[in-house]
Amino acid sequence: MSQTEQQATVGTTSARLIASPVSTLDVPAVFHRDTPLKQVAEGLSGQSYVLATDDNGRIAGLATAEIIPGRVDSLNEFERTRWQEMPLASLASVVFCEGTDRPEASISSGVDCVAITENDRLFGISVDGDVFLSWQRIESLLSIAFCDPLTSLPNRLAYERRLQEEWNRAERTRTSVAVIVIDLDNFKTVNDSYGHQAGDLVLTTVAHRLEACMRSYDLVARLGGDEFVSLCLGCLPGMLTVPIQRLQKSLTGIRLQIDGYPIRTTASIGAAIRHDGFDGSSPADLFAAADECLYRAKESPETAWMVELGGNSDGIPQRVVEQSWELCPEEPRRSGRRTSEDVLAVPELTVNANES
Repeated sequence: MSQTEQQATVGTTSARLIASPVSTLDVPAVFHRDTPLKQVAEGLSGQSYVLATDDNGRIAGLATAEIIPGRVDSLNEFERTRWQEMPLASLASVVFCEGTDRPEASISSGVDCVAITENDRLFGISVDGDVFLSWQRIESLLSIAFCDPLTSLPNRLAYERRLQEEWNRAERTRTSVAVIVIDLDNFKTVNDSYGHQAGDLVLTTVAHRLEACMRSYDLVARLGGDEFVSLCLGCLPGMLTVPIQRLQKSLTGIRLQIDGYPIRTTASIGAAIRHDGFDGSSPADLFAAADECLYRAKESPETAWMVELGGNSDGIPQRVVEQSWELCPEEPRRSGRRTSEDVLAVPELTVNANES
């Protein structure tokens, strides 16, 4: 068999796409993007994907159905309740741009198209000069585009998209959005003294700790270099200190040894939260306020500063007092990630670069 014959056979065939599903599994579930996830879970009947629509009935996003039950049935009571109240849009892996020129979503009885096949399996269809590819084939590619390859955290692109989504949602539902920026101290010294492999070890360890200490519906992302960011959702006025202190504690528990030398991991933290007044501000303004607090943290003895915007707050940056605590190696964990109701004790983690 020649090399050409061994390759996948790709072909195109004139066809007519008929909206006559073989089973109910072929019909995607459709819900408004603000539908609570509990209601979405109750309405699923084995579908693989869920379409989210906007107020005008247009398709606004797409979510993978199989991850929804695990969220709304979380073993942690606090997170279970929170996820059940979260909107469908919070789990959308793809979000489509807003626009007024798109018609309301509907299902036609039939569409003339060209079927694109690969080894006799449908790969996509071409209609009116546009190509629609198999979601199962491109979903993994989209996931890679939003993932930081070193730490496996969401990257800056994913963070910016999620911040805009949460900003829009907070404006509609009158809840809060907080941005917490974490910048590692003296990270360049680690790279210069021990090499980039040691620096990568520090970054991956920190990423794991930051993600583990936050709630599952919050976001921890790597902005780039030694800078991380967290989106904290639904904090009440005066409560932003709780996730900040939890982040501080997660770093305190790290014990790294590189070539037998202990490496102390510390960070400066700047945070900003907006409770209302979203229409007169922007996500970029919120990040800028958090970045200003980060600058204050780096220039002062206190390692964390924060500012509250809206909600009758004065908008003046303030120091966050770091808590004193004892490490508790045997603290039980009730779920994959902690919640705001958990205590701040975090197990000590020791990593030796020579064993990694």
